[in-house]
Amino acid sequence: MNNLRYKFVFILAIGFGLITAFLVLNYLQDVKEALDDTDYVEIVVANQDIPEKSIITTSMVTLKKIPLQYMHPQETTDKNDIVDKMLLVPVTAGESILKNQVLDKKDSKEGLAYIIPKGKRALTVAVDEVSGVSGLIQPGDRVDVISTVVIGEREPKPYTLVVLQDIQVLAVGKAMDKKPEVKTNQSETKTVTLAVTLSEAKPLMMASQRGVIRLMLRSPIDDSKGYTPPFTMEDFLAR
Repeated sequence: MNNLRYKFVFILAIGFGLITAFLVLNYLQDVKEALDDTDYVEIVVANQDIPEKSIITTSMVTLKKIPLQYMHPQETTDKNDIVDKMLLVPVTAGESILKNQVLDKKDSKEGLAYIIPKGKRALTVAVDEVSGVSGLIQPGDRVDVISTVVIGEREPKPYTLVVLQDIQVLAVGKAMDKKPEVKTNQSETKTVTLAVTLSEAKPLMMASQRGVIRLMLRSPIDDSKGYTPPFTMEDFLAR
């Protein structure tokens, strides 16, 4: 009976000891925080190793608490400054991601390759002042491509057809940004670079090689597409 009593008292003593230790540790932590007047901030860091040229997702980043005085000017506290952007350099897990290490999808400062939409290619076609809508087309505009091609050897016949519709303009000459206030050199506006899929590239290439292409500027709020049959000389004379 006495042994059971001693065991019970011993267990109680251990329990009270653990509770006391826990309370003391909490108290000391509270005292430490009360005495610490350091300002802290949560910065965005990599949650895993991220290779360069990766599109950053929410799961790849987390927040890390550091003293405000140690925060780098290019570090950010907002995940939205980093997520959905392309990483230009590799980072390791726990490393902060700087704002100048990422590239926005609309930013062209790193060259044409970084603004080509996923699944598309950049294809450059020759234009002049007439076929290029008097030089009024700017990067970011959308155009339709129309062409007149001559088919047949013995009796060649011209056909006019809409080759492509609602195609994004990536660059005009060497310019990849809309800068209306800057006059572009006339010698640099003889080409227009379009964003096309592989299936769109083939008819565009055929039309540019076998005939004359013209670009038709679209309204920015019009994304409609439709089919019209090729227009022939007979159609023209029947009007």
